[in-house]
Amino acid sequence: MMMRAALIRRYGSPDVVKIGDAPKPLPAAGEVLIRVHATTVNRTDCGELRPGVIGRLFFGLSRPRRTIFGFDFAGVVEAVGAEVTAFKPGDRVFGMCPSRSNGAHADYVCVPESGAIALMPANARFEDAVVCEGAYYADSGLKRFHVGPGHKILIYGASGAIGSSAVQLAKAYGAEVTAVVPTRHLELARSLGADRVIDCSAEDFSRIGERFDFVFEAVGKTSYFRYRRLLKPAGTFMATDVGPWGQYLPLLLWSAIAKNNRVLVPLPPPGGGHAFVAFLKARMEAGQFRAVIDRTYPLEAIAEAYRYVETGQKAGIVVIEVAAADPL
Repeated sequence: MMMRAALIRRYGSPDVVKIGDAPKPLPAAGEVLIRVHATTVNRTDCGELRPGVIGRLFFGLSRPRRTIFGFDFAGVVEAVGAEVTAFKPGDRVFGMCPSRSNGAHADYVCVPESGAIALMPANARFEDAVVCEGAYYADSGLKRFHVGPGHKILIYGASGAIGSSAVQLAKAYGAEVTAVVPTRHLELARSLGADRVIDCSAEDFSRIGERFDFVFEAVGKTSYFRYRRLLKPAGTFMATDVGPWGQYLPLLLWSAIAKNNRVLVPLPPPGGGHAFVAFLKARMEAGQFRAVIDRTYPLEAIAEAYRYVETGQKAGIVVIEVAAADPL
């Protein structure tokens, strides 16, 4: 049997993303087959579409190893493989696809029962549940920081998928949060619970005369030397990208050699996806985390979604509606 999918057979611009037919996957032992209702296009997908030299070592040297992208999914279990006990057909589930296999930009996807998958929060809409990827990187960083009550953290780029997640999760951990965003996202940052919001379009956030235990750079667009004056003597800087012209890389190397953990990258722990999705579900059910949805596109317009995400202007997530709209 065949299914619809956004197929990518070569690297390039969003023009290479084509809607076509692909074989419908079958669940192997220990796997769950999901009818995808919603997914996202995010920075990771765009980076995989146009990888640099280092990226090609992970994604494929001359062409992508996988032809269907997409990490986040929310949908309904259609079938389960042998030995699966945690899920059954009809269950509403959400989570993340393994990075080395085909993803959720399709009608169906198979994921391991032991992977990053959980039952959706009660009464959640599918589009509100495709929030894991950004939150996964944000939470990995906060855990590396050991963020908790009494800590002060500044989050630059607090309106993106990672940054908006970091604001909410840092508050859930009990930290005092300062969010840095452009003018158009001031109210969004306040609505997420930030204790203080700075308009980086109107003032130099690096000269606010305050110091923080942690600085979380969620977009990789600003020089480290602007952040240095914001850190307490034992403060830690973390970035989700290599920074302008790769300037964070030597700092990461220095920090690793010195073993001082002053500069970090929030790499998720291997095999930690299953526990994280369960954790995120609990935060959503407790009212401590919600989706920030910028735009929604049908699967047929996914190339337009890539073009928009590449502008770097999105807030939160860009949702791809794969199945019919959620009736909830």
